[in-house]
Amino acid sequence: MKKLNIGKCIINKRKEKGITQEQLADYIGISKASVSKWESGLSYPDILLLPELATYFNISVDELIGYSPQLTKEEIKKIYNKLSYEFTADPFDQVMEECKQLIKKYYSCFPFLLSVIQLLLNYSTLAKTQTIREKMFKQCILLSKRIKEESESISDIKNANTMEALAEMALGNSKKVIRLLDNKLIPYSGDDVILINAYKMLDKTDKANEVNQILLYNRVINTLTLLNNYLSLNMMEPVLFEKIYYQGTQLIDAFKLKGLLTNDIFGIHIVAAQGYLMEQKKEKAIVALDQYVDTVCSISFPLSLKGNQYFNKVDKWFEDNNCIGTNTPMDETTVKKNFINTVTENTAFAPLRENKRYKLLVKRLKEKLGEKK
Repeated sequence: MKKLNIGKCIINKRKEKGITQEQLADYIGISKASVSKWESGLSYPDILLLPELATYFNISVDELIGYSPQLTKEEIKKIYNKLSYEFTADPFDQVMEECKQLIKKYYSCFPFLLSVIQLLLNYSTLAKTQTIREKMFKQCILLSKRIKEESESISDIKNANTMEALAEMALGNSKKVIRLLDNKLIPYSGDDVILINAYKMLDKTDKANEVNQILLYNRVINTLTLLNNYLSLNMMEPVLFEKIYYQGTQLIDAFKLKGLLTNDIFGIHIVAAQGYLMEQKKEKAIVALDQYVDTVCSISFPLSLKGNQYFNKVDKWFEDNNCIGTNTPMDETTVKKNFINTVTENTAFAPLRENKRYKLLVKRLKEKLGEKK
């Protein structure tokens, strides 16, 4: 039986009102002994008395029984970080059971459910079997659909739709992904410029600047992501491949993105190295891997999602609009391991295993990330 905090709440509220147990008992129409048992935790009020007690203390029934269906942003971040650490330190099944109980407890806290979906997607690789992994993805889909059906927040609904698409993609359901996302392919409407101009008309230049920078940041990162995907789609077109990679690196340099914790800032060099190896251009592949290692080594620890000298207004936006704030979606140990494995465990780089420059790059990467062996 789950422990309720009704007794503690009654004690606190009764003392706030400056009344005795006997006075409360007279008001409710019960014995003083019953109130004493409630406050000592020996028994609970009859369910029919809860609305009357809540009304008397001018609080909700949820507050009376100590139940809160909503979590603050800070509480969500704290739980996410705790679970993220436990996935790397505790038995997988144990952490999954904890996730299950938390989902049940906060089933109406949609920002929390979004954070759980992100957590499950990130740590699904730790599942012992493909069956368990698929079950996690299906859980993510069910939670995403609940958010889309029940939430009144447009932002939550959009994020849930994206999460659902990611889970469907992980399950190999490409047609469902297209149905979920294809309606986003609409002509540019100019909403962002309209918003910026609205702030300018109100003489809120600082706010217009902030919004402009945040929108620009999103466009730049999204463009880099698309270039990365475009690069992988054109590995068999050497001239176009070279041009796309050049455009990606120019974008990174132009906005000084190196040092930001965004996947495609690193990933574009990995895709380039793979493409060059397909063309039998080992030296160019090594140069691309060198760029990858250099980019990873430019990151500051402890890790966090943040801007840079150019995008100096996005930090608060990250904090306010991300369900886990500026914290990374995965724990630092796992992130470091992934950085290393991207180079050392990638079968595409097998032809470079005995290359001296490749070995030096791996050594440098491991030393930077604290893995000496």
